[in-house]
Amino acid sequence: MLLIHRLFIKTALVYLLLGGMAGGWMLLEQAKVLPSSQLNLFTVHVHLVGIGFFFMMVCGVALWMFPRKSGESRETAARDPMTWATYLLLTIGLALRCLALLFLEVFGNKVLAVSAFLQVGGILAFVLTIWPRVYLPGAKITLPTTEKR
Repeated sequence: MLLIHRLFIKTALVYLLLGGMAGGWMLLEQAKVLPSSQLNLFTVHVHLVGIGFFFMMVCGVALWMFPRKSGESRETAARDPMTWATYLLLTIGLALRCLALLFLEVFGNKVLAVSAFLQVGGILAFVLTIWPRVYLPGAKITLPTTEKR
């Protein structure tokens, strides 16, 4: 497994831990162990687990396992700028989103908007990167015919 794949997967695990901590904090607030806060913890929790863990894990495993272009090595595919763009846009976008949601009065809605554009850009970069790799090597696509007999 190469650096980019490990980064996706280890970052996903860090986001899982952070998402679990946000969820645990909310449970402690609900149980009245901690005072209720005005933080957007639910939205932060959903983004950390949904985008941070699930999507980053999917990206890392898909980029590691899906077939590459004919004759392309795993090392060459791992150096693809779109793969790195996916990682950076998603990671920075999600971190900014969580910070902006937790400290909205400090960062404001503009940072939240920037984070949304970064995350959508990361998703688009992933789609563009993985789309050509979803095929059956050597298979010809045939469409069903509607001949009458």
